[in-house]
Amino acid sequence: MAGTLVELTPQQISAFAAAEPPWLVERRLKAFAEALEMPLPRSKQTSIETAGFVAPGLGQAPAVSIGHVGDGAEIMDLGTAIAGGRAEVEEHFGRLFAEEGSRLSALHLATFAGGVLCKVGRGVELTEPLQVALDLQGGSLFAPHVLVVLEEGARADLIVELRGEAGSEVAVRGAVEIVLQDAAQLNYTEFQRLPGRVQIHWQRRADLGRDAKLHWILADVGARLAVADTRTYLRGDGAEARVLASFFGGRRQHFDFNHVMVHQGQHSTSDIEARGVLQGKARAVYNANSVIRKNAKGASGWQHEHTLMLSDEARADLIPELEISEWDVSAGHAASAGPVDPMQVYYMESRGIAPVAARRLIVAGFLASLLKGIPLADVRDRIADIFQEKVEL
Repeated sequence: MAGTLVELTPQQISAFAAAEPPWLVERRLKAFAEALEMPLPRSKQTSIETAGFVAPGLGQAPAVSIGHVGDGAEIMDLGTAIAGGRAEVEEHFGRLFAEEGSRLSALHLATFAGGVLCKVGRGVELTEPLQVALDLQGGSLFAPHVLVVLEEGARADLIVELRGEAGSEVAVRGAVEIVLQDAAQLNYTEFQRLPGRVQIHWQRRADLGRDAKLHWILADVGARLAVADTRTYLRGDGAEARVLASFFGGRRQHFDFNHVMVHQGQHSTSDIEARGVLQGKARAVYNANSVIRKNAKGASGWQHEHTLMLSDEARADLIPELEISEWDVSAGHAASAGPVDPMQVYYMESRGIAPVAARRLIVAGFLASLLKGIPLADVRDRIADIFQEKVEL
């Protein structure tokens, strides 16, 4: 195992957080005490016991690059926000993880370092996307936290990119928390293109108020081991959430993704669409769960997960689930994983199309339906280009 929690002490955490306000030090120590009592999550498909992100070390802060920020919006380094006494951080930080009973969630809250606070004010409708890059290089264990708060009626697009230095061998234990107040709308796009020796555990959480709308647009193509857990709580009536997830693994990459939609409000709707491509000896485990709580009348939750296999040695495990505790709802799922149709390749090659070009055309066609749902043309084009670049012979 990469380490035990005994190696880290409350005294070390207190010293690490010495410059932070008392409420945050208390929250860190509480999370650490909880982590001591929790086992590591277990998976038949993915072993994380020796992964670098399991180690109980104190996190390092990434360098943060911030792009255009429109009027009515704020983006700042999370450490700066904490030092400045921003009320949003004290109110929301860690709240969506606090009662989950997850060792890695608790360990992250105890040892996080750096990250970003993004806030969009009440009724503000941004016309240009907000952009943030986290540079995860020059260290061994990064633990950033991204906190996004949209006040009532706000609308925004946010693009977050996780970057690393080629050849670097680092571990990442990070988190994203999104809070959408009533009628707020957010398109959250995330690009993960970390180098091939990185191991990352990335958690995403969102809380949606009445009539709030969230689109997760996720593209994962990097890292040797990438484990991501995304949970959306549709708390308000009429809340709407959608996941458009894409992934492309090659060589011996291993992906383990989990998407959960928790319907608590009435007439809330969710949709999960995932499309992945695997080549070489890559493996992907994709879990999706639509949870409809009691009294969430009129809720609707749907899932579609499909994986295209470009090699005989690639493997995909697709595990859709439904947990329904209310009668007046609609829900369903569909999942498939299969190889390229050899007749398609033969047809294109017989007309002079090179094998790698044929595979790229097939990948483009496979991805097309997912890309249509992405509102920003630049994001659509970028995901398409990333997938084309990764196709091998």
